[in-house]
Amino acid sequence: MIVVSEPRPRVRLVTLDRPARRNALDLAGFRDLAAAWREVAASGAGVVVVTGGSDFSSGADLATFSADVAAAIRGGRSSAGASAPDAGGPAAAVWADVHHALLRDVVLEVPVVAAIEGICFGAGMELAGATDIRIAGESALFSLPEVRHGFIASGGSVARLPRQIGYPAAMQVMLTGERFGAERMRAWGFVGEVVPDGAALGRALDLAELIAGHPAAAVRGIKRAVGEGVRGTLADAYAVESRVSDEVLGG
Repeated sequence: MIVVSEPRPRVRLVTLDRPARRNALDLAGFRDLAAAWREVAASGAGVVVVTGGSDFSSGADLATFSADVAAAIRGGRSSAGASAPDAGGPAAAVWADVHHALLRDVVLEVPVVAAIEGICFGAGMELAGATDIRIAGESALFSLPEVRHGFIASGGSVARLPRQIGYPAAMQVMLTGERFGAERMRAWGFVGEVVPDGAALGRALDLAELIAGHPAAAVRGIKRAVGEGVRGTLADAYAVESRVSDEVLGG
């Protein structure tokens, strides 16, 4: 489901490849994506591009995700034993994989460029929000519909989105669950460029190749300095996000 390739020198391409489900991520998909980021981090690549083809991602696969998570937790308990502490138990391991896949609590040293076409919903938009540069096709649609299903976007967006696009816009996205077009998201600052449909990947690869041609120490230094400068109390915000998400899910 997740394919890693090297289309240009020092550029890795991470492709979500499940078109029949519009790149919806089941638990195996989240784990494969987390593994892909680990592979990329160890590869020595200069830049990473993430894409999904005609659709970026429709988010978590709600048809199977809850059952997959429950099964993984049960399986982890049977192998770890009933006395395994919850903080490091199977549930924590599952969410660690999901959060790693969405680059929440994870900062890659290399820049990540998102090439977004079609739908970018839920976990897909959360993943896009963790990238450094975002290129969208003109018909791309963005949404965080979690509120409609009775939970919150706990893959980083509650903590991150108000910092990225401002409080009123972030609250409109998260509280309504509505869909927003690429131009609106560009005006809000979530998307850097809007290009003709089908051109997002080419533009993203061109930018990645340009960046990868610069001295690696300077590129990584810029990313590290900017990330540390804007993060502030992001870790605290993530902790609040996780606590509130657990409260909402627990009813």
